[in-house]
Amino acid sequence: MDVSLKNVNMLPVRTWNRLGINDTGVQEKFSDPAPYIGKALAGSLPEGVSLTKKPFPAPDAETGMGKDAADFVESHSNCGVSLCAAAGTKAEKPVVLNYEISGKNPAVIDCNEITAEEGSEVTVVMGYRSDGDALGFHGGLTKLYAGKGAVIHLMQIQLLGDGCTHFDNVGAFAEEGGKIDIVQAELGGKHAFSGVKTRLGGAKSQLNMNAIYLGDHQRSIDINYIAQHTGRKTSSDINVSGALLDESQKTFRGTIDFVRGAKQAVGHENEYNLLFSPKVRNRTAPLILCQEEDVDGQHAASTGRIGAARLFYLMSRGLSEAEAKKLIIEAQFHPVIDRIPDMELKKEVSDFVKRRLSQLESMG
Repeated sequence: MDVSLKNVNMLPVRTWNRLGINDTGVQEKFSDPAPYIGKALAGSLPEGVSLTKKPFPAPDAETGMGKDAADFVESHSNCGVSLCAAAGTKAEKPVVLNYEISGKNPAVIDCNEITAEEGSEVTVVMGYRSDGDALGFHGGLTKLYAGKGAVIHLMQIQLLGDGCTHFDNVGAFAEEGGKIDIVQAELGGKHAFSGVKTRLGGAKSQLNMNAIYLGDHQRSIDINYIAQHTGRKTSSDINVSGALLDESQKTFRGTIDFVRGAKQAVGHENEYNLLFSPKVRNRTAPLILCQEEDVDGQHAASTGRIGAARLFYLMSRGLSEAEAKKLIIEAQFHPVIDRIPDMELKKEVSDFVKRRLSQLESMG
């Protein structure tokens, strides 16, 4: 099957085409998707959380990667779950979903829906892995709906091998007092695309978005995060940290969109990126759109090499230059990794990062 997706990860407002940042595309060939072999759900569901066939409460929720990517998954999905946390439920343990690319599953196309009814709280951890040097394709679509006063914690951990292309498309909607809390770790894959769009529709609804990425070799990473404020007194906080090595490239688009009527809304966005090679390509487009006067929007982006004074301090404590660099990157990633509730997965992610950073020995 040939995958040809256009208008992926589009900026809400276009800029100069020559900058090459308005959008991107996904071009890939892979085996026709067959039914997924294996079980994605690890263990049992927590009390109050169930698989459901109910219609998704926000069927028109827009996604970060856009309609083409969403339509593709809905038309070709071979796995996925629809979950519902009943009203008032406070799930004591996370729901863990594991999807793996392998010789048996060269194409993993998962379509997921997560609903948190009024006053409920649920955590969902999604892990994406590949078997050794397996070649394959992953395309994911996840829709979130947080009802009045409900909380959804979504953690998506991507640990695919170098032979895999991956995209992860998320659309979320929050009602009054609802909260969407998303953690993403884009750490593997030959080509990785990620998009999240959250509409804060209800008054005092919130978005917390934390992400890390790591590029090495000739890996490419393309990210698009959009926080759309339509309700009064809504708040969003987007924090992204990454490191680029070798000849890797990354594009990050981060948009805070204040729609007319979103009075007293607050949106903050920050990206911190470390570069370890003159051959990397780094592009960032922070954007604030404003149709409402009574709002507070801030964005910041910091890109560059590790400061000489910081390196000198660590090296004066007995570390080599490579060891100091690795320590700084690991420390930069730890606030996100530490939020993973599953201890085994937390260790797996930490070990994955350490293995990927082992090549820094040659940069001392």
